[in-house]
Amino acid sequence: MAVALKDNALITAVELDEMLRVTIGDADLSNTLINIASDFIDQYANRSFISATYTAEKYDGNSDRRIYLKQYPIISVTTLASWDTISDIVMTTYTANTDYLLYLKEGYIYFRYKTMPGHQNYRVTYTAGYLIADVPYDLKNACAQLAGMIYNNTGKAGMKSEGIGQYSYTIKDGTVLFGGIPVPADIAGVILQYRNINV
Repeated sequence: MAVALKDNALITAVELDEMLRVTIGDADLSNTLINIASDFIDQYANRSFISATYTAEKYDGNSDRRIYLKQYPIISVTTLASWDTISDIVMTTYTANTDYLLYLKEGYIYFRYKTMPGHQNYRVTYTAGYLIADVPYDLKNACAQLAGMIYNNTGKAGMKSEGIGQYSYTIKDGTVLFGGIPVPADIAGVILQYRNINV
């Protein structure tokens, strides 16, 4: 069965070959490598990068005027409402540029008045993310480099030495452990630069 690129793929197979300066020549393998690397980046950046619509996501009111969304950059907000979580009904529906402003690149909603404190008492339907062609180049390159590490059988990437008896390894200088996976510091630095720390 053919392997397709997942919806969250950060690069295409053509871009993978261009960035690695190789010709993999196997569409299924290229797509698999890209899918693994893209999933890894999404997980450790704590966000998704490719444009998608998120329906009725729940957020806490915090007596502040900002609600940071889980995904950004924001493309549009379809509905924004405060919610009675006990009765499970809409209390107030808000209007853009009257009740709130959108900070698209930064990924937050700025309310005219402070939000009501509560647990999951705001719901937002919105579209956020990049088209694949608009993903920042450094993020695309990080995806390609991770895919290349996998392609070159570098599950051992970042290892300096390895023992066999009681399994152990030493991390190369400049390598960072992400979830137990050794990733070169320059790639880790790119991912962390895009990490969503607000939710």
